[in-house]
Amino acid sequence: MKNFALALALLSSLPALADGPQFSNLSKSDVEDVTREFGANFTHTVVAAPETDGLWGVEVGIVAGQTASPNFKGVVEDSGGSGDDFDNLYHAGAIARVHLPFDFFAEINLLPDQEISDVSFGNRSYGIGWNVGVFLGLPLDIAVGAGRATTEIAFKQTTPINANIELETTTTNYWVGVSKTLLFFTPYAKFGTSTIDGSLNATGQIFGYTASTKEDVSLSGNYLAVGANFQLLIMKLGLEHTQTQGTKRLSAKLSLDF
Repeated sequence: MKNFALALALLSSLPALADGPQFSNLSKSDVEDVTREFGANFTHTVVAAPETDGLWGVEVGIVAGQTASPNFKGVVEDSGGSGDDFDNLYHAGAIARVHLPFDFFAEINLLPDQEISDVSFGNRSYGIGWNVGVFLGLPLDIAVGAGRATTEIAFKQTTPINANIELETTTTNYWVGVSKTLLFFTPYAKFGTSTIDGSLNATGQIFGYTASTKEDVSLSGNYLAVGANFQLLIMKLGLEHTQTQGTKRLSAKLSLDF
C-alpha cells in the first residue's frame, strides 16, 4: 500500500522551527472533504435487509466494496502527488449478524488492526436494530436501527520532512428501513441521518525538533441505502448502494446464513 501523498499538503510549507509544521496548504474545507469521504467509506454495513427470520438466525461472512473519492483525489493532486491511485477508497471486513428475541438484531463488521509497509490501519463497526413490522405482525419488515464505525489510519512520510500522519473517523447513523422477502429475493431500503467526526493530526521532525498540528471536524447529513439479498440454501449474496452525506459507495457480500 502506498503512502498517502496527502502528507505533502500538510507539511509542504515549512515555517520557522519555532512554529513547527502547519496546515498551510490544507484548508479546513479540504479536511472536511477528506473526512467525509473516508468516514462514508467505512460507514457500518453488513449488506443486510432489516429483517429477522426466526428466533435465533445467525449469519457470518465477508463484505467488500469501494467509495468514489473525487475530493480525496483532488487534495492529493493539489499537494503535488498523483491522484490516479485515489479515484476510489476501498473497504472490507468480516461480518456477523444475529437475530435476538422480540425481533431485535445485532451486527458487527471487523477488520483487525494491521500494518502493511509503513501504514497501520484498523476498522470496526457495530449495528443494532428492532424489526417493528414483524413484532407487530405487519406484512412488511419495518425496522429502526443505528450503526457506529470507528476507523484509524497512520503512516510515516519522509518528504519534505519526516512526519507521522494520523486520520481517525467515527461515523454514526440512525435509520428507518423496510424490506420484503419474495421467495429467495429480499430487496430493502434504509434512510436516516449521519454524523462523521474526524481528526487529522500531523507530527513532523527536522533537526531533532518535533512539532505537531491537528484539525478536528464534525459533519452531518443524510444517509440512504438500497440493496438486495439473494438466498441460495444457506449461502447468501448481497449488493448495496449507499449515499452518506452525498458520498456514494457500493458494497457486496458473501455469507452463510443459518
